[in-house]
Amino acid sequence: MSELKIISWNVNGIRTRIKNKDVNPVLEKEADIILFQETKTDYEKMDKKFLDKCGYESYFLKGESARTGGLATFTKEKPSIVRRFFKESADALGRASILNYNNFSLIHVYAPVGTGTKAKLNEKLDYLNNLLSFAELAKDKEIIIAGDFNIAHKEEDISDLNTKVTFTDEEREVLDKLESFGFVDAFRLSKKEEKQFTSWKNQEARESNEGARLDYFFVSKSLADKVKSCTILDEIDSSKHAPIELILDL
Repeated sequence: MSELKIISWNVNGIRTRIKNKDVNPVLEKEADIILFQETKTDYEKMDKKFLDKCGYESYFLKGESARTGGLATFTKEKPSIVRRFFKESADALGRASILNYNNFSLIHVYAPVGTGTKAKLNEKLDYLNNLLSFAELAKDKEIIIAGDFNIAHKEEDISDLNTKVTFTDEEREVLDKLESFGFVDAFRLSKKEEKQFTSWKNQEARESNEGARLDYFFVSKSLADKVKSCTILDEIDSSKHAPIELILDL
C-alpha cells in the first residue's frame, strides 16, 4: 500500500503566485498531484524555468480569457490519458480535466460562479449536470473529483445562510445527487459538522471566519475507506481560497 497526496487550490493567478513565491508552501508539501484552478494563463505564457525545475509534468487548460478561469494539473506520475472535457460542448470554458492513472481516475473541476443573471446560473448548472452525468457512469470505479465547485453544500459550509451566491437550492442539489451516486465528501469523513471554510471575500472576513467551503475532494465509494486525511490548509493565505489536501492509502 502506498500513500497518495493531492492538493487542490484556487490560486487566483498562477504566474503572480509563482513570481511572489506564494506557491512555495504548496510545493514544499511534496504532493504527488497539485491541482490549480483560476490560473488565468496557459502553458505558453508560463515561466519555463519554473516548469523545468518544479519536478512535475504539467497540463494546462486556458480559461475563457486571460483574466478568468483556467486549470493546471501538476503531477509526478504521468497519467495514461488526459481528457479536457466531460463532453465536447463543455470544453470551451476550460473548466474540466480528466486524468487516468493506473489505479484511479481524477476529475479536476472549476465550476463557473454563476452569479449576475439567470443565464449565468443556468450556464453553471449545465456544467454541473455534465459533471453529474459523467460521475454517474463512473461511480463504480475508483474516482476522485476535486476542485472549486463554487457551491457551499450544507449550512455548516457557509457563514451567511442568506447569501444568493453559491448557496441556491439548485446548486446544493447537485452535490446531493453526487452523494446519491455513492461519492463521499472526504472532508466530512472526519469533520462531521465543523465550520471550516476554504473561501473568503477578503482578509477581514477570513480573520473573522466569515466565508464558505467551496472547494472539495469527493471520492467514490470504493475509495472512501482509503482516505487517510482531508485537510484545509488555511495557513496558506495568499489567495482568497485556501488549498485543500487529500491523503489516501492506495
